[in-house]
Amino acid sequence: MLVIAHRGASGHCPENTLAAFKKALEMGAKAIELDVHQTLDHELVVCHDNDLRRTGKDRRALKNLHLEEAKTVDVGTWFDKKFAAERLPLLSEVYDLLPAHVELHLEIKKGSSLYPGIEERVVDLLHKRGVRERTLVSSFDHEALYSVRSLDAGVRLGYLLGLTRLPVAFKEMGELKAESLNMSIRQVTTRAVKAAKDRGQKVYVYTVNHPADRDKLAKLGVDGIFCNYPELDLWR
Repeated sequence: MLVIAHRGASGHCPENTLAAFKKALEMGAKAIELDVHQTLDHELVVCHDNDLRRTGKDRRALKNLHLEEAKTVDVGTWFDKKFAAERLPLLSEVYDLLPAHVELHLEIKKGSSLYPGIEERVVDLLHKRGVRERTLVSSFDHEALYSVRSLDAGVRLGYLLGLTRLPVAFKEMGELKAESLNMSIRQVTTRAVKAAKDRGQKVYVYTVNHPADRDKLAKLGVDGIFCNYPELDLWR
């Protein structure tokens, strides 16, 4: 079962920062997950929320900030003072870090309804960097997934379930040719896993930070878990 470093090694470093991604790689992570937004000047940046309030105490929305402004915010001190130098990463900066064997799970937090053109910019970056085959694009915004699919028939897609009912989800996953169903640990059932497997789809579960939960999901046949501690794979 694949252990995916959730927002990097976010149990050890401030989430979605270069420090967290570097730490995950140092710990041997084979896959990393992150969240993507877009600035006012159309730069793809890595952050969980649509503002920096939680990590930088800046209430301004990223869509209203130029990259130069967003880059002034300290996004590390909230976790520990030693991370005071951490700034909002560009998606391209994360790809600069990743070795060719590491898979990236890229969540578009919101599509063009909030960030006009974000899907096209993500797809363009995947092509320019030659990383399409090792990137899985996911979103709770399923219209964003349809937009990505319309732009490129070959981009790998993960379907974040959210509040969508499973019958609707499986219908849309078929239309999208999505390769995985991504769901919360609270949503996982034997029936849901079997239904996905019967359709040839993988199941990834978030957020799993305890060995007992890991082992239970492994027995259900789950393909991967999003975890704040990449070393969970070693805890036995």
